[in-house]
Amino acid sequence: MGLGTTAARGSAITLGGQWVKFLIQFTSIAVLARVLSPDDFGKMAMVMAVVGAATVIGDFGLSLASVQASEISESQRSNLFWINTAIGLLLTLLVFAAAPLFDRFYDVDGLSDIVRAVSVIFVLNGLTVQLRADLTRNLKFVKLTVTEIAAQGIALAVTIPLALLHYGVWSLVAQQIIVSTVLLGSSALLLRWIPNRPTRNADMRSLLSFGTNTMLTQLVTYSSANADSVALGKLHGSTEVGVYDRAYQLFKIPIAQLATPMTRVALPVLSRIADPAVYMAYLVRAQTVLCYVMLGAFAYAAAVAYPLMDLVLGSGWDAAAPIFRILAVGGAFQALSYIYYWVFLSTGRVDVHLRYSLVGRGLMIVAVCVGAIFGSLGTAIGSSVGFVAVWLIYSFVAIPRIGIGTGPLVRSAVRPMMLFGAMFGVASLSLTLFQQVPSFVALALAGMVCVAFVGVVALTSKSVRSDLNALVDTCRKVVG
Repeated sequence: MGLGTTAARGSAITLGGQWVKFLIQFTSIAVLARVLSPDDFGKMAMVMAVVGAATVIGDFGLSLASVQASEISESQRSNLFWINTAIGLLLTLLVFAAAPLFDRFYDVDGLSDIVRAVSVIFVLNGLTVQLRADLTRNLKFVKLTVTEIAAQGIALAVTIPLALLHYGVWSLVAQQIIVSTVLLGSSALLLRWIPNRPTRNADMRSLLSFGTNTMLTQLVTYSSANADSVALGKLHGSTEVGVYDRAYQLFKIPIAQLATPMTRVALPVLSRIADPAVYMAYLVRAQTVLCYVMLGAFAYAAAVAYPLMDLVLGSGWDAAAPIFRILAVGGAFQALSYIYYWVFLSTGRVDVHLRYSLVGRGLMIVAVCVGAIFGSLGTAIGSSVGFVAVWLIYSFVAIPRIGIGTGPLVRSAVRPMMLFGAMFGVASLSLTLFQQVPSFVALALAGMVCVAFVGVVALTSKSVRSDLNALVDTCRKVVG
């Protein structure tokens, strides 16, 4: 089977599973927002914003190191498993011991108990990392998708009854632990691999070097993505964080639905392409798909922010709508940056990725912390400014440093940026005519306006029409 066919089939399986997970995530957000309070979500977000960094450290970049490597021996696989397990266990012990510091930092009682409970996640994740890396390396996309759906579905089936029984934030704690437990159990059951004892004979230097650079980059990225919850929690308390967190979780859905799963398919495929022309053609095609789908989704979501928040979250969450709209604008640039992430990983130039992530993400952290002084809206603006800065730095400074021309990639992004920027304006204007209709009707009418606008532009622009034909052709390959 050729790499193109493998990528297409892998995309079909992965994206199909993503729609199932989307329904689970959407149900979780919609139901729990009507049962739990902003304070519950805020406390959980404040804890996970800090201790979640331990998940990144626990992986240590070794999952991507094993996926990216051209060859990997059985002894290397086993060593990686034991390294991740040892790191996970150590992090569980450290986080458990550090729990009292959370109460003091945020000046909120009860956070330490939550921290102790979630600390078990890190040893569970440490045991899981290489199991899922092995499934990814061997392109076992069906098994990967099944385990993720099972984990989220089972966790939600337990979380909703707990929330209805007034367990509050503890229902969210249970959700996190159940997801990690089911992922471990299902991955081990499907892979049926027993690691050997650790050995000193395996060459681990290149894997650990790649992993260290990747882990540091991911840690910088994680810090910039979670500085908002930490800063808001410190300055404004858990309720403000809870409202912001609900908007942020909804904002993340388009990325989770397409960009993240495409990375799972793209990385092992790109790592195997030796011809530079074929490599660039694959990148441009992938960039076109990402731009038209992701930018379209974010433009529509930003336009319909107010009826969307009303429909999904219900009453009491009005402040989430403007936060969501601002984040959606920044999310478009976050989506554009994913193609560069693939380039860094597939070429092994994680050192360059780390160097310029420190610059771009550092600017984002500064912008978020300054914005947090002015509350959740200021924080959202800081995040979006940071996403734009990261994209600009990657496009015009970082990627050229590794010998990859960004001209074709930037040009392939310009048309959809202009198209969906105009679509956002038209859709936002049309919503002023639908203010008195129910939220779901407003969403549908705005959607029809967006489809009609894109259709008219496609009829009058040969370039846009060509891009859409390429998108349809890619979809056909995925479905076929």
